[in-house]
Amino acid sequence: MEKIICPICRSEQIKFYHKKDNYDLHRCLQCRLVFVWPVPRNLQEIYQETYYKGNETDNSVFGYSDYDQDKEPMKDIFIAYLKKLEKSVRNKKILDIGCANGYFLDLARELGWQTYGVEISQYAAAEAQKRGHQVFLGDLAQLDIKERFDCITMWDVLEHITEPISYMQRVNQLLQKDGLVAINTIDKDSIWAKLCGKHWNAIIPPEHLLFFSKQSLFFLLKQTKFIIKDSKKVGKKFSLAYIFKVLYNWQKLKIYRNLSYLFDNKFWRKVKIPINLRDNIFIIAQKIKDD
Repeated sequence: MEKIICPICRSEQIKFYHKKDNYDLHRCLQCRLVFVWPVPRNLQEIYQETYYKGNETDNSVFGYSDYDQDKEPMKDIFIAYLKKLEKSVRNKKILDIGCANGYFLDLARELGWQTYGVEISQYAAAEAQKRGHQVFLGDLAQLDIKERFDCITMWDVLEHITEPISYMQRVNQLLQKDGLVAINTIDKDSIWAKLCGKHWNAIIPPEHLLFFSKQSLFFLLKQTKFIIKDSKKVGKKFSLAYIFKVLYNWQKLKIYRNLSYLFDNKFWRKVKIPINLRDNIFIIAQKIKDD
């Protein structure tokens, strides 16, 4: 039997945590990371066109009802992040990992950034390219990217990857000297996550594979030569269609899926619901200068 090792701290002090939809989750007793093991195969198959668009015949619990419209409530928050980041960079050359169809990059370009993206989905990458962004198609770890960037963003990406150490080392390599990485990911040590326990709505393997605490995330960044510049718990804004999509993902009740379709129209999309369960961590970290 293959030995289970923490993908961050390499500890063998691992305890079984939970089984969800035939996937085993384990907890590292040293750095507190919760992770799916064994790592599922063919993960790229999740990120097809219906992941970003959805449809009434799609029974998948993953993804969005409509990516652009689901992200629209986050517009003001994304703009605030961009304005915060531009105060600490020399130039404005940005790489958005997991850029999807380019919604965030559209906002960045409007604020004067040079925009680049990385996207594993062929469908989403093509959509972002249509909008005029330079997008590298594939897994970051396998891409030969020559460019270097002032800032790299990772919005809800880190929980999807399989090898966090080598991944963040690659992020470090792609940054200019003193470059910044901005990360948003779910926080398994949040009060909401603890109240929900093993029924926490963010536990959706194989889409989510890693579940960080602040401790394990800081450990990862330190191991990959970053220094923390800012860290806080953040909320988000959602449409009703997206909220009911998440509730369906969580509870598997058909009424939530039906309500998601009901509110998926132009009128209700204008309603933005702010939610802060304090189960998301926002971090800005800076590349440590080489000696």
